[in-house]
Amino acid sequence: MKLIVFTVLLATSLALSPGGDPRQAQILKSEFDIQPEGSYQFAYETDNGIAAQEQGNIQPQGPEQAIKSVSGSFQFLTPENEQIQVSYIADENGYQPSGNALPTPPPIPVAIQRALEYIAAHPPPPEQGGQKRF
Repeated sequence: MKLIVFTVLLATSLALSPGGDPRQAQILKSEFDIQPEGSYQFAYETDNGIAAQEQGNIQPQGPEQAIKSVSGSFQFLTPENEQIQVSYIADENGYQPSGNALPTPPPIPVAIQRALEYIAAHPPPPEQGGQKRF
């Protein structure tokens, strides 16, 4: 009887486990495309929930100047079986990620938002005659 209970518990735990060893993941998709002018794109996906894709471009901005632009996304499953997704852009404005696992700033309090709107609607008067008023 104990052997039957142990076997049932073992089978249940194996059935509920989220995949096997992550080091043994099988590649489901793998694409790479590199162009001579410097642009590229790649994508891959594994059977354990990991996926990524990215595109990169070089945009000429004049003689001997170019802007490199990269955009892409990746996703994976946490040990708690939660899917994490992150998208990003990297260009002349820096790295700009967004996703469901990244922290977000708290909202601006209502009183401060009203004060900012008031300041924007009522700019200070221009200075006259070169005299500064304190």
